[in-house]
Amino acid sequence: MMLAVAVFLAALSQLWLHAPTGVSGAVHSLFVGNLMDPALMYSLVFDDETHSLNRAETITAEASHAWITFDHSKTNIYGASLNKPFISSYALSHSASSSPTNNSTTPLHVSRTRTVAATGACAKTTSAFVEALPYPPYTVYTVSWPGPDACGMAISVDATGALDTVLQSWHYSATSGVHGLALGRSNKGNDTLLYSADLSGDAVWTHRVDGTTGKVREVGRRAMKRAGMHPRHVRVGGNGRWVYVVMEAANSVVGFEVDGEDGVEFSLIPAGMLFPSGIKNKKKGYDTKNYWSAEVMLSPSGRYLWATARSQQKADVVGYISVFLLAADGAIVKRMFMVPTTTKGGWANAIRPAFWSDEYAAMTDTPTGYVQIWKLDGPKETEHGVVEYRTAKAVARVDLNVGNATGCCANAIWYS
Repeated sequence: MMLAVAVFLAALSQLWLHAPTGVSGAVHSLFVGNLMDPALMYSLVFDDETHSLNRAETITAEASHAWITFDHSKTNIYGASLNKPFISSYALSHSASSSPTNNSTTPLHVSRTRTVAATGACAKTTSAFVEALPYPPYTVYTVSWPGPDACGMAISVDATGALDTVLQSWHYSATSGVHGLALGRSNKGNDTLLYSADLSGDAVWTHRVDGTTGKVREVGRRAMKRAGMHPRHVRVGGNGRWVYVVMEAANSVVGFEVDGEDGVEFSLIPAGMLFPSGIKNKKKGYDTKNYWSAEVMLSPSGRYLWATARSQQKADVVGYISVFLLAADGAIVKRMFMVPTTTKGGWANAIRPAFWSDEYAAMTDTPTGYVQIWKLDGPKETEHGVVEYRTAKAVARVDLNVGNATGCCANAIWYS
């Protein structure tokens, strides 16, 4: 009997060890911004038991924001705009019942704190992305879009996390238009690297971040395998060993294994197309010209990679979500599945996995104007020491465009 109990407990411990990261039975809040005017943001509330998703608050913004992100403590939201040549910061006021760690519904108050104008090499330019350093000196980085002659900026923050001043600006190349950024540790050291997805220039740039000042220094540029692939967004995984890039025009995801300390000696590992294998069957709509892939994001455990493809507005087809299984070191093992989205996705299909669970992700649509919550489904055993899933399903939706407005939605970020 004691042997049987011991075997049972050992089996139970293995199931727990390899179960996906998750905190269920709670109410979570998230924010989403309008991609286009009107200049609004929204706070939303999601219940992972009832799968209800509702608008909690409509927030007047300084501009419509193509991308928003939190600072390290989630006390500020930073926003980049395609309409205005500045970066904005908004302060979040907390209460005992409203904090990122206690599954709150929404912060008590959101206010505009400051805007910092694009200056220097980036004077009068707009931006599609903003990224914040999660440790001191908490520098905020942005890049200009559209090109050509793209530039980047490093912006300091004050003691409250509000944007302060432009520390530095830099050029990429005459043909560059940079659409996405990602921060990651060096593969062979503790230095931080800034990766830039140069969509127009068909390259990924690497800059080394100075840990004291937050300024950057260019260390390399990796051209894509062929012209016209258009790297759009980038993420870093496997403790800096892997860089994942979604190709907007090639409609694919690739993984680059980082061989060098400066993150520039890349080995290309293709992961696959982001819409069905019948790509050349135009009668079914599977024509590469009908799609432009959008997003690539990591789950909190680092074992699942979400990627999306949007359909072009003129095409009468929907988009797709793919989720890839990753090895413990970040290598792409396989695509677990591909599922169609419920609408085209338009200019968005921006996916954002929850930080509190591997199984949930928020996805936005423009111009239909909604946020959906998707959930991994059909778990099964795998030899890779982690749960594998057969599919994902949309479990909740909230529509945010009102009347004739078509501004929502850009990207969503999870607060709690």
